Amino acid sequence: MREYKDAIFHLMPVIRGNMMKFSEGTSPLCKQICFGVLRYYFELIFFRNCLLQKKLPSKHLDINLLLLCGIYSICHLKRPAHASVDAVVETTVRMNKSWAKGLVNAVMRNFQRQRSSLEEAAKGFPETRFNHPDWLIDSLKESWPKNAEEIMVANNQVAPMTLRVNKQKITVSQYMCKLRDQGIACIGLSDLPQAVRLTSPAPVESLPGFHDGLISIQDEASQLVAPLVNARPGHKVLDACAAPGGKTCHLLELQPDIDLTAMDRDGYRLEQIRSNLQRLRLSCKLMKEDFLSHSGSHFDRIILDAPCSATGVIRRHPDIKLLRSKRDIEELSSVQIDLLRSAWQYLVCGGEIIYSTCSVLPHENEYLLKKFIDEERRAIPLPLKITRGIRMKIGHQLFPQINGHDGFYIARIRKGEGE
Repeated sequence: MREYKDAIFHLMPVIRGNMMKFSEGTSPLCKQICFGVLRYYFELIFFRNCLLQKKLPSKHLDINLLLLCGIYSICHLKRPAHASVDAVVETTVRMNKSWAKGLVNAVMRNFQRQRSSLEEAAKGFPETRFNHPDWLIDSLKESWPKNAEEIMVANNQVAPMTLRVNKQKITVSQYMCKLRDQGIACIGLSDLPQAVRLTSPAPVESLPGFHDGLISIQDEASQLVAPLVNARPGHKVLDACAAPGGKTCHLLELQPDIDLTAMDRDGYRLEQIRSNLQRLRLSCKLMKEDFLSHSGSHFDRIILDAPCSATGVIRRHPDIKLLRSKRDIEELSSVQIDLLRSAWQYLVCGGEIIYSTCSVLPHENEYLLKKFIDEERRAIPLPLKITRGIRMKIGHQLFPQINGHDGFYIARIRKGEGE
């Protein structure tokens, strides 16, 4: 019962337009309920609204959310439905809202009786069928008519957990043996020489050697970036929007003899990079600065993992479906091209920018790169040796895969000779 009260506490900020954050003591069941309600939010709202005879006032947002938690529990928790109903009803008492016991009990019981017909009715509306907001459904269908439904299905799944093995300290096969010795099932990935995917997600604390720097947590798609930088000893390299430091550390594991600067405008997030560097026994220059106002030296390589809509990682952050809007994409693409232009100023002739986002929307990716290349005659798009996803005219687009990588976009641009 405590988990339901805690879940409501974490869900309220999302409904009011803020990101969901968990404390260290948050229980796994509470997290499961929160993520589940957000994954199936549009369908759950439909069920709740059909079952309520009268709309609850906004001051009772907590009861509205409790109903969503209860319906989600009946549908998706592996326990008897009556146990979920009893727990949700009792939670009204813990919330000091005993008056709602009868209401919550009636809605839960009616859902059990009407579940089949309600689920069938929900299929008639795009939002409730796909559990995505209408604007995003339309954007995906317009951009990827053959892939849109596949993307949305993957968005509603639990994301896999992938590790990056620090080959400076241990081989992949040696580390996989360590995992299996502890009963943790895993597989290697042939096209990603440092990657190990866990069959089931596991607590970081249970992973052998994490605190000793043997491994890091990093999605498969993100692990594609550092090898594409093609950094050589002595190269000056900038990771322009570096936090939390996954690509920074990966690059140093691959090529420690570079002059690397990791930049981020957020001091707290910069400390995350520092913490990861220390854990992995790596080092580079850290700079707290907004790249758009940067002034300084030039670089041979610039990694620009641009701030984006994060529509490729919705399964990891399902609150994105409620917090993002179509207007955000326009605002983000404006920032992204400004960052590209800034990176171009600090790139040496013959240098390269590796541009990436965790978005699946072309306005943040290929369309944006085309606009930039049309502006800059010296900008030369380079082919990428990637076997995953779709090869675009500029860059490579990956969609989220069930039991696979996140949605991701990567492009590589060289600065050619000229004025």
